[in-house]
Amino acid sequence: MSTVLATGALGVIGNHLTKLLREQGYEVIGADLGIRDYSDYVRADVTSFEDLHRIGKMHRIDVVIHMAGEVGRMVGETHPQRMIFVNDVGATNVIQFCLEHDAKLVYFSTSEVYGHILDAGKPVTENQLAEEASAFCTTNIYAMSKLFGEALVKHFVDNYGLNAVGVRPFMVYGPGEAPSKWRSAICNFVHAARHRKAITVHEGTVRSWCYIDDFVHGIRILTERPRQAGYEAYNIGSDEYMTMEQVARTICEELGAPQELVEVVPPPAQFMSPIKVASIEKMRSIGYAPKVTLRSGVQAVARWQEDNGF
Repeated sequence: MSTVLATGALGVIGNHLTKLLREQGYEVIGADLGIRDYSDYVRADVTSFEDLHRIGKMHRIDVVIHMAGEVGRMVGETHPQRMIFVNDVGATNVIQFCLEHDAKLVYFSTSEVYGHILDAGKPVTENQLAEEASAFCTTNIYAMSKLFGEALVKHFVDNYGLNAVGVRPFMVYGPGEAPSKWRSAICNFVHAARHRKAITVHEGTVRSWCYIDDFVHGIRILTERPRQAGYEAYNIGSDEYMTMEQVARTICEELGAPQELVEVVPPPAQFMSPIKVASIEKMRSIGYAPKVTLRSGVQAVARWQEDNGF
């Protein structure tokens, strides 16, 4: 079985994904910035090629799943230099590591790269990014940093023989998120409903939320997928579309909270796409099948928050 290097292994997705891969028999080496005393963990900063080089001297790596980075629309607007540096210098270092060690790269991009293409309100397909998008199409710095990261990956696939696949996550949520303004709306809506606090919803916004267990199973499929000709990227999400008002009201219903908690306000004029709808048919064609409904996922998030004192 292959040995996987998972950057960003201590994050919410990283924790779920490394657990799944180990259960499936993979040897997984986690890398992140936190200090941990685990035999299968290395403290490493992806912006330091020296740190990655040290991992390569210690372990034979077959696959790198690159999750490490600065994440989130408002994180990028608040810390633009840090986001661009970490996401793009980090991506370049990971690419070079994969080339030197003949390792497959699973690169984490974001649904935000579609930018204004999403405004049409139709399910976006992976090929639309190449056909219709540019940096001028993006709506935030996070999207810019990830779009350039994907361009770097494709460049090295086309010109240097890099073996890589791209992932565009759509609205991933699940247990493990500590409620804060930087985390997912689901996490914060559940926390507000549990404590009977106002749930502020942006009017007219539409999302399809993907439970984290479904998402990481999708990553496993891509990790095991044979090498393809050229660079391929995949949307991973759900097709259970709802307005965010419907999401908020569903959460209140599941948690026994009053519907009066839901407050509908106009969406912000900057940095976001009101409607985010993705085609996941490309992933379905290779065996992906999301199974967890929003109602089940909400209950799991609520249990985790309660168990962990939030």
